[in-house]
Amino acid sequence: MASAVVVYESVFGDAEKIARAVADGLREHLDTDVVAARDAPVDLGPDVRLLVVGGPTHALGMPRQATRDSAVKEHGAQIADTSTGLHEWLERAHAPGAISAAAFDTRMDHPKFVTVMDHASRTEEKLLHKLGATLTAPAEHFHVVDAEGPLADGEEERARLWGAALSEIITAGSRR
Repeated sequence: MASAVVVYESVFGDAEKIARAVADGLREHLDTDVVAARDAPVDLGPDVRLLVVGGPTHALGMPRQATRDSAVKEHGAQIADTSTGLHEWLERAHAPGAISAAAFDTRMDHPKFVTVMDHASRTEEKLLHKLGATLTAPAEHFHVVDAEGPLADGEEERARLWGAALSEIITAGSRR
């Protein structure tokens, strides 16, 4: 069976919930591991067919050390090491050849923010391209109620369904 890896960064736990739900959907057709960016291996093995990455939208983009520091100071986030996360992992990661990929982010669903947000997933996709990955599907945005969460109703199920759809795309033609 083909394999997938979901690498995430989560500050208040919402992006981790989405990552785990995506992985549940992927497992319909793919052996799938879920790992926090701080613990993810830099070298992806040759058996990895799909890499899914995601995290929260912070200050109009992906979390960086300054936004992580701010989350700790201003919101009491529990982050052991604010110097590393998904952005830094993607800059160091290596794939041993062609790999498919997809990105997601979590964000507040508010018209004021939607019009000005870059969204973390846009930068995630750029970094995936730099890694040499081919995007399997457009990035997906999952909504939180507030900066500290929780997830909006139905978002975990929507993430599971998105993961299942990704697994269908990756394994189409290879199943009987």
